[in-house]
Amino acid sequence: MDKKKLGYVMAYREGHNNYGTSLQGFVLLKKLQEFGFDVEIIVYEKHLSLVQKVRFIINAIRCGEFKDLIDRVKNKVVLRLFPNYANGVKKRTEAVNLFKREKFFPFLHKYVGYNSLHEGSKNYSVFVVGSDQVWTPMSLPNKYFNLLFVDDKVPKVSYASSFGVSEIPNFQKKATGAYLDRYKSIGVREKRGKEIVDSISNQIAQVVADPTMLFTREEWEKEILNARPHEIEPYIFCYFLGTNQDARSSVNKLKEKTGYKIITIRHMDEYVPKDEGFGDEAPYYVDPLDFVKYVSGATYVCTDSFHCSVFSIIFHRQFMTFYRYAKSCKTGRNSRIDSLFNVLGINKDHLFVGGDICNNINSELCWNTIDENLKNLRLKSLDYLKNALK
Repeated sequence: MDKKKLGYVMAYREGHNNYGTSLQGFVLLKKLQEFGFDVEIIVYEKHLSLVQKVRFIINAIRCGEFKDLIDRVKNKVVLRLFPNYANGVKKRTEAVNLFKREKFFPFLHKYVGYNSLHEGSKNYSVFVVGSDQVWTPMSLPNKYFNLLFVDDKVPKVSYASSFGVSEIPNFQKKATGAYLDRYKSIGVREKRGKEIVDSISNQIAQVVADPTMLFTREEWEKEILNARPHEIEPYIFCYFLGTNQDARSSVNKLKEKTGYKIITIRHMDEYVPKDEGFGDEAPYYVDPLDFVKYVSGATYVCTDSFHCSVFSIIFHRQFMTFYRYAKSCKTGRNSRIDSLFNVLGINKDHLFVGGDICNNINSELCWNTIDENLKNLRLKSLDYLKNALK
C-alpha cells in the first residue's frame, strides 16, 4: 500500500537563520515521517501584484507591525555599512543553509504563484501546518500559513501553531475565526493561543508541545553527537534576540561573580552595535545543531529566546530567561514564555524581572517534576497528532 502524501507547511525560508524555526521544523518532519506519511514540505513562491503588496503594507500598519517591515529594510542598509557584520551573517547563513540542504531539501516541493499552490493542494491526503509563529496577524492576507489555499475537501491539521501575539486585532477576528473553522484539528503552542481559538471560532484547541520538545534528551544527544562545539572549560552561553542592555549587564555581573567566560551568538534578529563589545567569544559559523550543543554544554544559559529556554530545560541547565518585549506590548511574544513556565512548573526565579541574577539563576529547579510534566506533555501531544491524522 502506498504511503499517504502529506503536505507540510512550515516557516521555511532560504537565508532565514533563526535556529528555533529550523529545529522545530526538523523534528516535526521526522515525527510525521515516523507516522508513515510521504511528507512534502510546501514552498510557496509568491507572485504578488502591486495591489496585493499595498494591501500587505496596509495590513501591517493596521496590525501595529509596520516596524517589522521597516526593520527589514534597515537591516539591508546596515549590512552595507558594516562589512564585518555582513561577513559574519554570511558565515552563519552558510552553516544554516548546509543544515537545511541535508535535512529539508530532499522533501521540498515548490509552487510558483497562488493558482499553482491551490491546484497542487488537491494532490495531498492531508495538510499539517506548524509550528512557530505562523499565524501572526501580518500573515493573514497571504493565505498560506492559515491554509486558505488548500482545497476544501482536503483535511487540515494544525500542530503547535502560534499567533505570536496576545490579542488578535478587532478587524481580523472574523476572518481569523473563519479560517480556523476550516480545520479538522487545531493544536496550539500556548495557552493564550487556545483562548484565542476558543473565543473567536467554533473550534476547541488543544495546547501541545513545541516540536523541539517531542524529542527526548537522549534523542537530542544523538542528533548533536557530531556537532562542532567541544568546550571543556565552564562557560555562560548567551542567546539574545532582543536589544535589552539590562540583560547584558546582568550577564556581565554573573561573569564577574563566577569568572566564567561568555560565549554569545550576536546579531540574530538585527544588528545591535553595543553587542560588539559583549562576550568573550562570538562565533558566527554555527548551525542549528551546533546551537543546541552550545546550550547542552553550558554551565549557565541566559536568553530571551523561547527555544533556547526549551533546550536549557531539556538539558537541565541553570538558566535565566529575560522578557524580550515590554509586558504592555500587545504585539509582543511574551505569552509563549509564560506558558512554557506554567505548563512545566518552572521556578519563576528563572524568569528575570530584576534582582540579583547570581542568586536567582542558582535557585533550585525540581527536575524530577519538570521532566515528568515534559514527558506527559510530549505523550499527550504525540497522541493528539496521531489522532488528528487518522
